[in-house]
Amino acid sequence: MIITPYLNPRLTRPLKWLAAILLVYFLYFSTFPLSQKPSKPRKPAKQVKNYTCPFENPENPSFADYFSKNPPKSLEFHKNNGTDQKILVILDSMFSRHGKAIIQMLNSQKFAFKAEAVSKNLPVLTTSRKGRYSLIIIENYYKYLNMARWNRQLLDKYCKEYRVPMFSFIASKPNDQLKRIKIKGSSLWMWQNQRIQRLTVSPSPIHKISKIGSFRNLSSEESDWILFETSENFESILTGTVKSGYERAVVVRDLGREDGVERVIFGRNLTDFQVKMTFLDSLWWAMGTEKTFGLERFVQIDIDDIFVGAAGTRIVEEDVNRLISSQSHFQKSVENFKFLLGFSGSYFRNGDDLEDRGDEFLVENSEKFVWFPHMWRHNHAHEHNFTYLEAIMIQNKIFAQNMHLPVDYPYAIAPQHDGVFPVHEQMFEAWKKVWNVSVTATEEYPHFKPSTGRKGFIHSGIHVLPRQTCGLYTHTQLFDEYPDGFDKIIHSIQGGDLFFTILLNPISIFMTHQQNYSHDRLALYTFENLFRFLKCWTNIQLKWQSPIESANLYFQKFPEERIPLWTNPCTDPRHQAILPPSINCTQKKLPDLLILGPQKTGSTALGSFLSLHPDVSQNSPVPGSFEEVQFFGGKNYLKGVEWYMSNFPNESTVIYEKSATYFDNPSAPKQAASLIPHAKLVVILQNPAQRAYSWFQVRCISGGRYVHHLDKWLEHFSLQQIQFIDSDELKEQPVKVLTTLTKWLDLPDYPYESHIRFSKSKGYFCRFIDEKTKCLGESKGRKYPEMDEELRMKLDKIFSLDNSSLYKFLKKNRLRIPKWLEDVVRVRA
Repeated sequence: MIITPYLNPRLTRPLKWLAAILLVYFLYFSTFPLSQKPSKPRKPAKQVKNYTCPFENPENPSFADYFSKNPPKSLEFHKNNGTDQKILVILDSMFSRHGKAIIQMLNSQKFAFKAEAVSKNLPVLTTSRKGRYSLIIIENYYKYLNMARWNRQLLDKYCKEYRVPMFSFIASKPNDQLKRIKIKGSSLWMWQNQRIQRLTVSPSPIHKISKIGSFRNLSSEESDWILFETSENFESILTGTVKSGYERAVVVRDLGREDGVERVIFGRNLTDFQVKMTFLDSLWWAMGTEKTFGLERFVQIDIDDIFVGAAGTRIVEEDVNRLISSQSHFQKSVENFKFLLGFSGSYFRNGDDLEDRGDEFLVENSEKFVWFPHMWRHNHAHEHNFTYLEAIMIQNKIFAQNMHLPVDYPYAIAPQHDGVFPVHEQMFEAWKKVWNVSVTATEEYPHFKPSTGRKGFIHSGIHVLPRQTCGLYTHTQLFDEYPDGFDKIIHSIQGGDLFFTILLNPISIFMTHQQNYSHDRLALYTFENLFRFLKCWTNIQLKWQSPIESANLYFQKFPEERIPLWTNPCTDPRHQAILPPSINCTQKKLPDLLILGPQKTGSTALGSFLSLHPDVSQNSPVPGSFEEVQFFGGKNYLKGVEWYMSNFPNESTVIYEKSATYFDNPSAPKQAASLIPHAKLVVILQNPAQRAYSWFQVRCISGGRYVHHLDKWLEHFSLQQIQFIDSDELKEQPVKVLTTLTKWLDLPDYPYESHIRFSKSKGYFCRFIDEKTKCLGESKGRKYPEMDEELRMKLDKIFSLDNSSLYKFLKKNRLRIPKWLEDVVRVRA
């Protein structure tokens, strides 16, 4: 599809003269340069041998023989018994290196998970209706074997009942002898500290990405492998061959024939790339379906700044010819492949004579590539307003039109990703007006590192895709001068970061620069060998598609990412460097405390009393929102971080925000934790039956399911960050409640008793300021007729399970239990 660039008719007349001047400028100076620019000496491109697949060598027929004896099985997926699509991860500690590797893999695949350090108590595994988890991952299998008997029985029972598989890892113990050990409670035997010479992918329905039968020879120095002896109750997934030629399993699948629990046990951590691939295959076997899993991977290679670079570093005519031939060659590995070239027109013909000819030759062959705009002079968007950004974008557009560059898609990249995230609203608006941009990409969302955590989002009608780096920057031109040695990039290609970038992402948009395609042409070597390695070791099918198709596919696969997850730009040095001037990080503009509600529990009264403290301030009233910001989980969230910050004009020791809509909003916990992860939270506990009766017009039930909603908040905030307040106590003894809350917030004492008075006419406590009693509006503290017994019994029955869960939760965590809760639980008992 060809999209004709759109130019606002209102701009046509005043810009005709500018177009004419630019055209004359380019034609004149292309024909009559002011002075000769002598070319600098250039080293010949270094020839480096390409990667050769070890088992597809014609001289090595073992791979074909293997397949003739072991034909690959069709894709199969594990079927569980109606559990939530979520993973429970039990780690040695939250800081273990291997544990972090597991978490990064789960994040990269966007699986929902809950990670906890191993402890005496298991997390709650079930709800009243179904299982919470469809996979259990235990980092250390020894810790599982040595669990308290009742915990292990409970875990096994859960896995058996819901058909939930368990993954775990066994590490070699350096002091153990090379002896055969039987695993406790199983007929499986293992060997510690083994040295293997070959690692082979065994036939198994678990393998999807890994190519069955693929193998590699290992260094004899690696002697810390665990090997398993399989039987009819176990299946080898990855096989290690010892010196004697005997084969044993490195990764084994327990088929569950002995105790009904299916397990995948790894005899090595994720440092080996074949073990890591097998773990990825196992995740998809346990969590994927034919609909969610696919072998297609879409690859896009952007060449940023195609005209930008110092003289002596840029591409010449010979490099352009090689780029064209390489693109044709890559199409054999990547279906429909094309390079995308990003241009800043001001730098055209800005090198020496040979490089200027390279620019011209590239433009002469422009129809062979896909082009996309940067800025006219590689401008940093955050430094400029809409008017300036619009003007320089128009300059770049006129350049593209005069040079007949085929800008076929509404796709653009901001120099240094400036203005994409954190969002610079004026750049988004200028992009849409001048270039009709609907797709861009960035490596900064939500943060640069770890790359496995990058996501996409949609803002102001522009689809933002995650962008990847491949180790190639403007200064990486020569093999012999690659930072930390050229072996680093070889390792990245052959089972390292670059290899797994393709495996872990359905769409990979790579950033490269024109310098990477001159001199030694590092980029061409990198991608040639990456494609070779992927073809050798995986079943992945590489394809290219337009940025528009990629955006549509991405948000079909991950619709939950459409709404951005805002972060605090002032806590990330990279983000601080590209913030628009309107955001001032020297001022405190985000809350330290959220009063969550729920609604009709007294949150407005609590906020009103807390504001009496001189070191406390709250947000400015927001028109149309009952004076609440209602940011997290609401329509105001799309207005962005800058809008949210603008609601807190006063700096103080504690800034709080009260929006009673937050507590039972499913999106609010994650959004709040992303922006203000260290904030403290207040939850007011009121008898849910009384609360539902008070809100008689809608009879809202959801907010009274306390533990159900608390679970979501506790996924993102610790229990130490939450203060629970008894609604009855707040109503009857507000000074006592406020004094306790003040200490918890580390604030100096305040004489609330002098500023809070009971109003007989209103029937509740009010603020007492300047010798005047100031009560809340008429909609607050209303009195209702006494609830009749039949309705109370009905509501108590509705909330009985939820009240019981709340009672157990508070008691388990040694938190104070409100009197109303003790009463309803006692009556039910």
